[in-house]
Amino acid sequence: MDQQESKVLLNVPFYTNNAQPNQCFQIAMQSVLKYYLDKDLTVNELDALTHRKEGEWTGTLQIVPPLYDLGLQVKYFSKVDVREYLRGEDFIREQYGKDADKILKLIDVQTVAEATKSLLQYELVERRVLSLSEIEDHIGANHIPMVLLDWSKVLGLNRPYQGHFGVLTGFDANNFYFHDSGPIKPEPNMPIRKSLFLDAWNTNGTDNDIVIVYGKR
Repeated sequence: MDQQESKVLLNVPFYTNNAQPNQCFQIAMQSVLKYYLDKDLTVNELDALTHRKEGEWTGTLQIVPPLYDLGLQVKYFSKVDVREYLRGEDFIREQYGKDADKILKLIDVQTVAEATKSLLQYELVERRVLSLSEIEDHIGANHIPMVLLDWSKVLGLNRPYQGHFGVLTGFDANNFYFHDSGPIKPEPNMPIRKSLFLDAWNTNGTDNDIVIVYGKR
C-alpha cells in the first residue's frame, strides 16, 4: 500500500488492564475475538485457555492455538525457530543471555513447551521477520497484527526489557497505531513512530514476534 495514502485505522474494540498485571496478551485476545467473532471472554477465561498462572508472563506462542480453536485464522511469525523452545531452560539461556534469569522467573517452561507442540501440530508458524510494508498491507486488508514490543524503548526509559503486547490498529506515513491496554495510562490507537516501533520490536526478548489475525476461519 502506498505510504502517501491517508491514515488507515481499523475500528478495533479497546479493552483496558484493570485486573492483574501481566495480562496484556489476554486483553489483546479480547480485542480480536470481539472484532471478528463478537465473542466476549474475560481475561480470567483467557488465562485458563493460555495456561497462564497468576504473576506469570505469557509467551506469544501460547495465544495462537487458543485463538485458532476459538475460530480465528491466525499465523505466528518470529525470527526464532520455535522448535527450540522444546529444549526448555537451556534454549532460554542461550537465546536471551543476561535477560534469561528474569524471563525464567516469569514464565513456565513446560507450559511454553506444550504450547509449542500445539503450534507446530496446527502448522500456524513461519520463521520470518515481516517487513513494515507487509504489516501495513495486512492492516489495509482488515487483518489485525498482534505484536510484542519492548515498552521501555517505547517510553524512552533507561531500564531493562519490559515486554508489552497489543494490537496494531492502523498506520499513516509516519506512525503505527497501537492499543495500549495499560495498566498505566491506557490509550487506544496510541501513535508510535515507525522508527521507534522498529527499535522496540528489534529488542532482545521480542524475537520480532507478530501474530497476524486474518479473520474468521
